[in-house]
Amino acid sequence: MVIVRRWRQQGPVRRPSVWTPVGVVDDIRLAAEMADLVQEPEAGIEASVVSADELLHTFPAEDRERILGLLNSRTTHDIRRESALRLDAEARLGTRERRSAPDRRSGRERRSGVGRIPPEGERRSGRDRRSGLERRAATAA
Repeated sequence: MVIVRRWRQQGPVRRPSVWTPVGVVDDIRLAAEMADLVQEPEAGIEASVVSADELLHTFPAEDRERILGLLNSRTTHDIRRESALRLDAEARLGTRERRSAPDRRSGRERRSGVGRIPPEGERRSGRDRRSGLERRAATAA
C-alpha cells in the first residue's frame, strides 16, 4: 500500500497532514516506484510504502481506521488517479502486465481466435444444436 501526507508550513513550524492512501499493489517494487512518482512533483510531499502488517502494528488506531475507511469508500477520481499512477510506475519499471499474450506452454494466443484450437468434440449445427432431451426424443421417434 502506498500512503501519502503533505507537510504544511504554519509560521516557523512545519506540520504534517494526515496519511491518505494513494494505491494498493501486491508488488513492493511497483509500490516503491509509485511512491517515488508521487513525491517528484512537489517538495512538501512524503510518501511511504506500507504493508498490511505495518499498518496494523505501527500506526495509531485513528490513522488506521481513517486509511481503511478511505480505501473502502474510494471515489471514481481516486480510482482513476491510482490507475494512472500504476500505469506510469509500470512504464518506468518496464513490467507492464500483458493481458493477452502467447501462452508459455503452448505458444498460442490465449484470448483471441487466432491460432486457437477449438475445444474437443464436434460442433453441431442446425437442428442438432438442440438440448439433450430434445435430441434423444427426435432420434427415438
